[in-house]
Amino acid sequence: MSYTDKAFLEKLKPYVIKDMETTGILASLTAAQAFIESNKGNSGLTVKANNLFGIKGTYNGECVRMLTTEYYNGVACKVYANFRKYPSWQE
Repeated sequence: MSYTDKAFLEKLKPYVIKDMETTGILASLTAAQAFIESNKGNSGLTVKANNLFGIKGTYNGECVRMLTTEYYNGVACKVYANFRKYPSWQE
């Protein structure tokens, strides 16, 4: 599935509202960051791992290994890294 702007925001809306109630971070800020980081839910990382923010590491022992660009002393280097794999966007 490829999300449109509207479809992405409609799916994300209940999660960012609940998060705002818990953390106090404005739902609009969280939604905007997720929109950018995940290419409105269409990035490879989001599709493969429900990871909306590009967070590295593991989640409950789950991860996906993907090629990414890291910068060392200002030089771009392609490396593989583990990114958290979530069971859903709600996580």
